[in-house]
Amino acid sequence: MTVARPAHPRRAVPRPFALLGVAAAAAVLATATLLSADSAPDLDAPGVVPLRVSSGHGIATGFAVPGGRVVTVAHVLDGPVTVAGRRRRVVRVDSWNDLALLAAPGGGLTRAESAATAPDIASAVNGEHVRVVRLRAGGRASLSVQVRRSIVAHVRTAGTGRARVRPALELAGPARDGPVAPGDSGAPVVTDDGGLAGVVFAASRNHPDTAYAVDASAVAQLLRRR
Repeated sequence: MTVARPAHPRRAVPRPFALLGVAAAAAVLATATLLSADSAPDLDAPGVVPLRVSSGHGIATGFAVPGGRVVTVAHVLDGPVTVAGRRRRVVRVDSWNDLALLAAPGGGLTRAESAATAPDIASAVNGEHVRVVRLRAGGRASLSVQVRRSIVAHVRTAGTGRARVRPALELAGPARDGPVAPGDSGAPVVTDDGGLAGVVFAASRNHPDTAYAVDASAVAQLLRRR
């Protein structure tokens, strides 16, 4: 479906990967259960609020940012959108980087959304341990992964023409269960000090220990646009 190429001169081994929103129309992906391995409760990142996003037949993850807004992945959007069971409006879409910004109409916010703080954009370095903050068993949980390298991802989804290029992080996680599962697309990747390093959008089809996140610099651009 696509290949990933490193940002540095060393040549990458091409690795096809699948988008992780559980969706019928957004992309070609293998059927899998939404919830996978157990992960530890996340008790030390109070400003990170993951939320369940649904659209059409798609399910993904998002996270709250100030102003009653939610960042998620664009590839899951396929009809009316709800976040944590509440209807949301699509404010803007960045298809190139697979990001979308949602807002609650009429101020209908959850307590968690109202308390969300602005993310500190972080630059994760190769070899750094970071966390994927996701939803498990109805609550927030985090999975420790490692930034294998920064790459330039070339992404081509079904029915599209030339590949879209985006700055990304290649993440390495537990080989037994994989670092992420379908439905984790849109989950924030945070550093140990709580900075936002990226947003999960795909997992490798051939390497169960590998996932991909769009670099958080693309999130900063999404939030700055008017």
